[in-house]
Amino acid sequence: MQVEIDVPAPFVELFEPSKHWRHILFHGGRSSGKSTTVAIFLVSLATSKPIRVLCCREVQNSIAESVHKLLADMIAKYNLPGWEVTRETIRNANGSEFIFKGLRGNAQSIKSLEGIDICWVEEAQTVSMESIDILIPTIRKEGSYFIWTFNRLTENDPVWERIASHPDDRTYVRQINSNEVEKLLSPEIIAEREKMRKENPELFEHIWLGKPMTVATGSIYGKQLAQAREDGRIGKVPYDGSAPVYAALDLGVGDSTAICFFQTVGQEIHFIDYYESAGEDLAHYINVLANKPWEYRQIYLPHDARARELQTGKTREDFFREHGYNNVTILRPSRMVLGQDDINMTARPKFSRCWFDEVKCSRLLECLRAYHYEYDEKNKLLKDRPHHDWSSHAADAFIYSLIAETEQIEIQTNIKFKVFTPKAFQGEQKTGF
Repeated sequence: MQVEIDVPAPFVELFEPSKHWRHILFHGGRSSGKSTTVAIFLVSLATSKPIRVLCCREVQNSIAESVHKLLADMIAKYNLPGWEVTRETIRNANGSEFIFKGLRGNAQSIKSLEGIDICWVEEAQTVSMESIDILIPTIRKEGSYFIWTFNRLTENDPVWERIASHPDDRTYVRQINSNEVEKLLSPEIIAEREKMRKENPELFEHIWLGKPMTVATGSIYGKQLAQAREDGRIGKVPYDGSAPVYAALDLGVGDSTAICFFQTVGQEIHFIDYYESAGEDLAHYINVLANKPWEYRQIYLPHDARARELQTGKTREDFFREHGYNNVTILRPSRMVLGQDDINMTARPKFSRCWFDEVKCSRLLECLRAYHYEYDEKNKLLKDRPHHDWSSHAADAFIYSLIAETEQIEIQTNIKFKVFTPKAFQGEQKTGF
């Protein structure tokens, strides 16, 4: 069976490589055909010969979040023979197989993979440095290689820093924007692009030209992180045994849970460690807290930790106390109304006092870099609330830490002293301090 596929010119190196590449990276703006073209390439190659393809992204809570549907759609579109597509798997009678994995919190499963010919990393701008360091040596079969597709988020995306910014002779990097695949675009998409080009040039550069986010294009902490780097507040920030440790948690329900570990040293707020995982029960995070080499002055939980579960009738606050953590404080709800929120009122004003351990808080820093305002597709402008995605849990735990630090000060400064006068002195003239 012969199938004719039109290959857009920017992707020729993928279909007809001039040499063997270990890393092939396609990045750029919206509607540039990166994901669709890679999917077509992989299913056509896997139809012609048996290969094992790992399709991964940083977070994949379900198969619906993977490229499973895109691959299945391309198989159906070109009527490729021999394929069996189920809800969870895609296999061909010739032995080809597609495997779908999330990287975060899945290190052992990733490390155990064998015989992978091609690893496609989709949404690669969100992949952490830790995940990259685990993934690359795992794909070790002779002749194996990676395909990375992404739209840049920040100047410091790990995939950009580690692989794309200084490519070696085994790395192919190609930026592709929608103007190079114009004939594939619908009139509606072209009209949207040109409207934004005129009305919001800075946002146009990020969304359509694939340039990193700036404050003008929705980055919430980009300016503050750049200043922290310049000030030397991102580096080695060790645990200080003379200062108390606090933990602030963003508790996910069927989602990620994030924990910031911090200390207040004078006027400085030291973020000394960070932890995040998904798909674990609450006991897992209790163990994470317990296994750290310090005791906690206070543990802060979000306001919804007082909500009672229907099955047990208990709250998550109850669960912590039952496991010996009586030093739990429930934080007030965060203010996310219009522009008067904890980002402007708490996080940004306090950011100049924050210090971050670059190694232990690398995931937290990546999330803060990526944290951005939601984009209104209908009105083509940034909304005044943050976009909820993989970076939100860390950003929420960070804000909770700073709200908690404020509450520590309030606790310390709102102490009331009651004056007690012994009976022997009652009736005599009272003197002040």
